[in-house]
Amino acid sequence: MEIFVYRGEWGLPSIDYECSRLLAYLKFSGAKVTVNFNGNPFSSPNGILPYMITDGKKIAGYGRIVEHLVAAGIGPPMPTDGAENVGDESQNATQINGYMQYVLENLHPYFMYMLWGDPKNVDTTRTVYAKRIPIPFNFYCPRKYVLRTNDITQSLAGFSLEDSIEFHDVSEFQHNAKTCLNWIATRLEESRWFTGDQPTEVDALLYGYLSVLLKLTLPNNVLQNHIRQCPKLMQFVDRTTSTFFAKEGFNSFTASGQSGNGQRKSNTESPNDSSSSSSTSGGERSEKSGNDAKFYAGQQQDPDDGPKERRKRYILSGLVATVAMLGFAVLNGILTLPSERSHGNFVHYDDPGDYDDDN
Repeated sequence: MEIFVYRGEWGLPSIDYECSRLLAYLKFSGAKVTVNFNGNPFSSPNGILPYMITDGKKIAGYGRIVEHLVAAGIGPPMPTDGAENVGDESQNATQINGYMQYVLENLHPYFMYMLWGDPKNVDTTRTVYAKRIPIPFNFYCPRKYVLRTNDITQSLAGFSLEDSIEFHDVSEFQHNAKTCLNWIATRLEESRWFTGDQPTEVDALLYGYLSVLLKLTLPNNVLQNHIRQCPKLMQFVDRTTSTFFAKEGFNSFTASGQSGNGQRKSNTESPNDSSSSSSTSGGERSEKSGNDAKFYAGQQQDPDDGPKERRKRYILSGLVATVAMLGFAVLNGILTLPSERSHGNFVHYDDPGDYDDDN
């Protein structure tokens, strides 16, 4: 199995909440997978990362990937019912699903609007994603997130992102999101993780949202200010990152200043996680025994950084731009194409065929 995700920034394993959520799920599970941090969303079945290749087929989206992993017996441990005994598995699963559903209903709408709907923020978010997507796909792949956000605002708030800003009434979104964050902070006051002493799928979901909200700098980031007022939420993000993603966390400024290969692949193992991160050389993957998880380190060499690869991208982008300009010129009548009936500027007269026989 191989997972494709966006490479991270700000010391995080990924810039994307759903990719970070999936990576945390895999780490908590101790899953044996290969993670490619230079994924191209254009190769994904739905045009969005993450996606997975397994048994020769592609599976896109967190939900579908997790369904496949669960069917294969891969998943974080269920919460314990007390200090020793494990609670009923079905009851615990129902409880976990209930927690996640509450977070999705209350935090997700405003989270998406802040990143992809707020006119003050959308250009910043688009730029962050564009830097992780190869040319020319970075011009239109981020548009999918905007369309998703527009569906949310239309169905839940009754306005379109194309409407004037005064019609963007997200006060209820914002209130629900802050209430949800307060609830999460209260839960974390009582234990190290959301449901106890071990991370579960709920913690993977929370890490996906909270890590991006805390680290992504936006012109109008209301929730970031709220999180900074809740020390337990900040501690949760920092603890998860340092414990499970000490090597996968990426920072472009740090990586650019490293000597030698700098952005390199390395083998890592989290101190409190049975999964380990390993890399391959020469394009070959080594198989290892045990339950160790194979992760490419986040600070790896980008295969798109070589001069030949850049030259190919420039040529491809130039061809795409040329075709686009020609298409625009034809559609707007600036450029006309020759037709079969027009051969020069000769004037053609039709013979009516009604001459009088007497003449």
